[in-house]
Amino acid sequence: MDQGKYSSLIATKLHVPTYGSDLLHRHQLVEEIDEVRTARVILICAPAGFGKTTAVSQWITSIGKPAGWLSLDEADNDPARFWRYFAKALSMAQREAGREASAMLDLTYAASADNLLSMLLEEIAAMPTDYYLVLDDYHLIKERSIHEGLQTLLQHASPFLHVILISREEPPLSLHRLRVRKQLGQLGAEHLRFNEEECRQLFNELLGLDLSYEDIHVLSKRTEGWIAGLQLAALSMQGKGGSTVTMHSFSGNDKYVEDYLTEEVLKRLPESVQQFLLKTSILPRLSGELCAAVASEPDAHAILEMLARTNSFVVPLDGVNEWYRYHHLFADLLHTHLRKTYSEQLPTLHVAASRWFEGHGWMTEAIDHALKGSDWSRATRLIVEHAPWMLKQHENVTLRRWMRRFDTVWLKSHPELCIAFAWMHALSDELEQAEALLHLAEDGLHGKNEGLEECRVEIWVLRGYVQLILRNITLSLSYLEESVKMKPKFSRYFIVGIELNGDEAFVLRSRVALSGYLSKVSEFYPAIRTIWKHSGLGILAYGSIVMAELYYEKNEFEQLTYFVQRALQLGSNTMNFGVLVPAYLVLTRWRKAEKRGAEMWLPLAEIAELCRQRKAPPHWIAFLDAFRVRLLLDENQWEEAEQWASQFEKMSKDLIHSRHEFERLTLARVYLSAKRENEACELLTRLKHETEVKDRLGSRIETLILLSQAYHSQKRHHEAAECIRTAVMLAAPEGYVRIFLDEGPEVAKMLYALYKSKACSRQELDYMASLLKTVEKEFPALDIQIRVSPELDKLTEREAEVLSLIGEGLSNAEIAGRLHLTIGTVKVYVHQIYAKLQVRNRTQAVVKLRESEL
Repeated sequence: MDQGKYSSLIATKLHVPTYGSDLLHRHQLVEEIDEVRTARVILICAPAGFGKTTAVSQWITSIGKPAGWLSLDEADNDPARFWRYFAKALSMAQREAGREASAMLDLTYAASADNLLSMLLEEIAAMPTDYYLVLDDYHLIKERSIHEGLQTLLQHASPFLHVILISREEPPLSLHRLRVRKQLGQLGAEHLRFNEEECRQLFNELLGLDLSYEDIHVLSKRTEGWIAGLQLAALSMQGKGGSTVTMHSFSGNDKYVEDYLTEEVLKRLPESVQQFLLKTSILPRLSGELCAAVASEPDAHAILEMLARTNSFVVPLDGVNEWYRYHHLFADLLHTHLRKTYSEQLPTLHVAASRWFEGHGWMTEAIDHALKGSDWSRATRLIVEHAPWMLKQHENVTLRRWMRRFDTVWLKSHPELCIAFAWMHALSDELEQAEALLHLAEDGLHGKNEGLEECRVEIWVLRGYVQLILRNITLSLSYLEESVKMKPKFSRYFIVGIELNGDEAFVLRSRVALSGYLSKVSEFYPAIRTIWKHSGLGILAYGSIVMAELYYEKNEFEQLTYFVQRALQLGSNTMNFGVLVPAYLVLTRWRKAEKRGAEMWLPLAEIAELCRQRKAPPHWIAFLDAFRVRLLLDENQWEEAEQWASQFEKMSKDLIHSRHEFERLTLARVYLSAKRENEACELLTRLKHETEVKDRLGSRIETLILLSQAYHSQKRHHEAAECIRTAVMLAAPEGYVRIFLDEGPEVAKMLYALYKSKACSRQELDYMASLLKTVEKEFPALDIQIRVSPELDKLTEREAEVLSLIGEGLSNAEIAGRLHLTIGTVKVYVHQIYAKLQVRNRTQAVVKLRESEL
């Protein structure tokens, strides 16, 4: 089952807790929270039992402002999962504000944590009024990357966002920065303690105990205003008309509370209810059906309702009395007793919970309980079955956490589990760790009969993928070719459709397409199509879109129709937007290149609607917006493009620099169109460095072309010429065409100027001559005339160099001196040049040279 599915269990995490009439409304505390309501972060920090959640719930209810609530638990330590829930809580706040929540704020999104966080910042920036997001039990979050992500969000989000953190301890965030900027409001135990007047209202007005001021003073002093202690004391006196002995013996220390909860609460319940409480204390959230399965108690729902009704530390989590939780203090006590009394039953209880969650499609919870119950076989089966779906959901961190629970001996004896974790490492760019696990899996296959072929297929396919990322084409193909000789031939991970292109608008620039090295793409993907022909696998969708983009880039449109249609067909099978969005974009680019303006916008509209209907991950929608801006710029529709840039620029510079290069390259284009060359140069210089370091060839060439235009506009002609020359040097061996043509006539002129300057190698001049021939057809209005005689194509680079010097009027002796050759060697070259050009003397040779413009 899709872990993002919004169901009743997730609803309990997003429900603002509501409490019955038996709780005192704390007007003074609500006012204290209200005093810090303008802070960016409101931290409510105190130990268990101080009424943190109750206080914030009362305040949220009183202010009438849009608010979202997220109750956290240990399973939320996966960043992808955390930010999906955060997004859903934000959508609840939008709904309260009377605004329709963006489609991106849906729990079904399968996007990486980085992409989700990035899109959340844009969503937050668009909200026009103050709203609050409550993160309850934030102390349960231990994953460092979540803290870092929240820090980034707090640093860059709109001032309308206010985050309320409810925690037992100070979170590992840069709180000092917020304090210095007066953006932090903090309430601790000293604010949350009941004062004597609140104690009087609780005991006498709410509970009708009629205690004297002296008795209330004693209780307040002994409990130090600790709310849980006061509740315990009240429970002990109800029905007894008050008890001075109880008041004077009551203590707020942990040992006393534990003893009291045991003697006065737990042991006063029927034996069957006590056992029910102990057995179900392993569950962070309770429903009648779940508790019945774990505790073997058919009346579980009635027991939960009774406990909630009698205020026995059971808290309802929704508005329909279906889901509950135990008060944290009470849950801790129950779990302590369970470990002492029924420790031998713990594994059985966890396994029962695991079965229930599996039966209801909640695989993450099912696996967690299987691991806690030390049912390694069950956990292994569930992980192996579910890993492809989790990887598609980008929940790599959860898989990593589970992997730590297994020792090497177990992993070695379960190769299919090694493979699941190896995929997790491979998709996290941890290729050495992936290979180590594959070695372990191979060791485990010795003497194994069951599942042998399936494991071998997975090992060979994953090795093929790893070698593809490493650009070892021959080795990759050998592994993949070997895999289809086995049965069942195909990897489950490819059948499910894990995203191999998670965030590239042009797949040709992704790692799965060798970062834009077209020669390697031309070698690998036709071969892989032969290997996996007619399989219908998702990986072939990538092959089809890569081939479509390759033919587009080479300006060879005859093959495009087949490959685009094939990419759309295979991408739709698994609704893989890493294929579908690029496929529609290349279709749009193709129509634009063929000047089919009326049809150009149709694919963009179609994929935008598909993204909306099928809830595409938000970064794909952002890419479509950015691509639309590029089209608008080409049609001189600057106003809408500048509106997009203005919205983008609301983020701080360092946040802009963290965004995907496709959007930043689009922003640079807007800067160029708006004559903001300094900003364009700053942004493009940074991108130039990034693409060099990461060896992203396609992106590097585009960046250099744009940078050359920026320098040209600033009349920095030397830098402009150097950028376009470097772009040509990189593009020539790979045969890039459209990357230059799509930039329009200005870049064509720069190419022609470079060509005429002869400041390139022979290979690059030949490449530019061929490129400019296409430019002549693309931009007939330009005065570009390329004449290259067939004879000159036969010259070697050294011969072309000697001919060029002959054209400058140099003698053989001068040429020898310039090239550091002997006169005899120069004469040999001259003789070879005459023979190839079919001329008899220097004059005729120079005529041939002038005709060719070489």
